[in-house]
Amino acid sequence: MNVPDFAGKNVLITGGSSGIGKRLAITLLERGADVTIVADRADKLERARIELEALSPSVHALTCDIADLDQVRRTATSYLALRGVPDVLVNNAGYAVYRPLVEMASEEIDRLLRVNLTGACLMTRELLPAMIQKGSGHIVLISSIAGFIPMTPCGPYSVAKHGMVAFGEILQSEVHRFGLRVHVVCPGRVETDFFSHETFRRRAPRRETEWTVPIEDVCGAVIDSIRSNRLVTYVPRTFRPLVWLTQAVPFVFKPMLRKLMRARIESVYASR
Repeated sequence: MNVPDFAGKNVLITGGSSGIGKRLAITLLERGADVTIVADRADKLERARIELEALSPSVHALTCDIADLDQVRRTATSYLALRGVPDVLVNNAGYAVYRPLVEMASEEIDRLLRVNLTGACLMTRELLPAMIQKGSGHIVLISSIAGFIPMTPCGPYSVAKHGMVAFGEILQSEVHRFGLRVHVVCPGRVETDFFSHETFRRRAPRRETEWTVPIEDVCGAVIDSIRSNRLVTYVPRTFRPLVWLTQAVPFVFKPMLRKLMRARIESVYASR
């Protein structure tokens, strides 16, 4: 008899009410995990919980705006009391808007950075002492290829994802001695509600937006990164040589990337 490979494991997923987080919850529930999804919109979170409960009763939901430290602390405390120490923490929550920095309100920039980076740091910190005391566990950070290649006109998102990659590398050095493992997953464009923001819907079509990654591939990459204890995973894997070349021969590839980013900005203004 085959036993599901995550049977009985406690998993906490932020941004779990839609997109990659929700699909990953399904994947892990199918593998026998006890999954708690976290999101800031209570109505959307409850709909997701009901949908996932039809697949497995081992699903739970906690409402939390991870940009708010007080809410993160309450959520971490509630989770530890209700479910125990997580075996897998997936920091997945994130969103973006598609416009130049000068057209973003400062409040919008602040929230983008908080949701896409600060929230992951805070949630990890609040659960870390318990995970260290347990002496095992996996911390998964869902970053993006935009965490290695600067992208605009969604600049603050790319900045945050660069920070997520650095956070993962730093965290792995700090927690390795305690038996914890860290995994940074960097997918390309995945067609989800992520792109439902009106700034994405209004933008002019561009060729590079046709290159998409199946959401199932991202979920499979998360599972594989945990199994293989890999720090950084690119989805698809062909991104790895692209990133390497950008770093190895920057005088060749960075001018090309800058040209592409400037073209993306020009297309924003030209479409008005």
